[in-house]
Amino acid sequence: MTSCARLALGVLVLAVLGIIAGTVWIAATVREETVVAHPYEEGLRHHSERAAGARCDLADGPCTERLDGGGEVTLEIGPRPIRTMTDLAVRVDLGGAGERDQVAVAFAMPGMEMGRNEVWLAPSGAGRFGGGAVLVRCPSGRRDWMAEVRVERPGTAPRTARFQLGVRE
Repeated sequence: MTSCARLALGVLVLAVLGIIAGTVWIAATVREETVVAHPYEEGLRHHSERAAGARCDLADGPCTERLDGGGEVTLEIGPRPIRTMTDLAVRVDLGGAGERDQVAVAFAMPGMEMGRNEVWLAPSGAGRFGGGAVLVRCPSGRRDWMAEVRVERPGTAPRTARFQLGVRE
């Protein structure tokens, strides 16, 4: 091997090592902390809870969930069975005083763009709100929906809760 070939091979090896070192340095500077200490185990726990039906399904009746900013909210949708392309009554109960609150319910299908579907509910008593909604039929035939209740009060951050919802065609 000639000295010129050895020099070219040495430069190539140094360039590859430089690229590897640069990649490691960049990866170390943009690394994000994990949100969950043990993501694999947490995913297994979440999956087993869903499979066991640990969460309430609005298709079976009213459900109560914790609002992410504190408090609880009960959501009820009827008539049951819940069907697509029909008028649905949506009721929210915040469990007491809430005359300054404004409540919206947004419907979405996880992983599928179904268009914006959000309704603002009118006060119907102390901490109670009601209104109407229509869920569209998914062209793929899926029937799993999520309902997100958003409670807004002037001067505070919005609070939200999510609910599972299974519909019939």
